[in-house]
Amino acid sequence: MRQIVIISLLIFLSACSSKTTTLHIYTLNPSIDIHKHPNASYASHSVKVAYPSSIKGIISKRMTYTYDDLEEGTYVNAQWSTSSSKLLMNSFIRVLEKSGVFKATLEYTSLAHTDYLLESEVYEFYHKVRKDLSVAVVSIRFNLIHTHSNTLIKSRKFSYQIPTQTTDAQGYVKATNRAVEKISQDLVQWLAR
Repeated sequence: MRQIVIISLLIFLSACSSKTTTLHIYTLNPSIDIHKHPNASYASHSVKVAYPSSIKGIISKRMTYTYDDLEEGTYVNAQWSTSSSKLLMNSFIRVLEKSGVFKATLEYTSLAHTDYLLESEVYEFYHKVRKDLSVAVVSIRFNLIHTHSNTLIKSRKFSYQIPTQTTDAQGYVKATNRAVEKISQDLVQWLAR
């Protein structure tokens, strides 16, 4: 009889502790409306888009938030579908292909030689939440390098803080998509000059 009570109690306790939160997977899919730039300075050249690096270390699938300037955390029930660097790189490749700023746009893994290399360094990519503020913070520096001479042609940093509609991960993702839209449009305009 005692064994039945113990087994029943264990089954009951394991059922109570098996509650799990649903993991929500998000992606970057900015709706980028880009005009063609067939007369851009680099329209007869090719570019390779490098995998974005980060000033703060490794960028992963984790979504980061901050509640003050000294403390940060990651969402437990939300993450990116793949590393945020890969998502950003794919967005930049898509926008450059659409824009026609370059004759060809290749991913960094391509073995083909290109005329230029576009590097990007992520300075900030997180959800900033304060008492009366909730914004997606995205800050990225781009470097255009001539691959034959390894010369820096130009460099520019774009930074945005886009207000979120909600203070959760979903609100952050929507605002981040808007920030990446703006950065992508700025990137094309900058390279088209």
